[in-house]
Amino acid sequence: MKNSNKILDETPFQTAGPFLHIGCMPNKIKINNLYKNDLGEVPFKNKNGIEMITVEGSVFDGNGIALDDVMLETWQCDENGQFFEDNGFARFIPNKLTKQFKLFTVKPGQVENLDGKNQCPHICLLISSRGLNMTLNTRIYFEGDDLINDPILSMIKNNKGNIDSLVAKKIKKNIYVFNVFLQGNKETVFFDI
Repeated sequence: MKNSNKILDETPFQTAGPFLHIGCMPNKIKINNLYKNDLGEVPFKNKNGIEMITVEGSVFDGNGIALDDVMLETWQCDENGQFFEDNGFARFIPNKLTKQFKLFTVKPGQVENLDGKNQCPHICLLISSRGLNMTLNTRIYFEGDDLINDPILSMIKNNKGNIDSLVAKKIKKNIYVFNVFLQGNKETVFFDI
């Protein structure tokens, strides 16, 4: 081959970034006037009079470093355990400086499992980030709820999983902290969905 020494190296593979936010959250990263609002900006509209909660935290890599190039999506029922087509979805990213995310939403109610048993209030959480070749799925449960009889948590506990990694800790009346650990001895329980 003639001139084979002038072939450039291949561009490194990026599974989900580092440009993940550009297409999904343009207003959040100051790319304005593409869309009026970013999809999932507010999980519930018109919830006047309903007590809202804040779930805040960070996503940590295997070295314990908080990440800012991560996108989180949540899906949940309302305070009565009802799912609606146009409510309950949120998409958000951590703050670039603090590396913390905040979700302002309603505390979900109980939902019925397929066998008729109630599941404890929870929020489904999906995590996308560079270096991940698939979206990670987990749940956020809430400290202070009766978690003993939840059918999903019972399965995890019976398989010696750390259900504490799925419980948001209450730090004030309506504020919970939920940190996600992608690897290591504090690794969050993820679901194979």
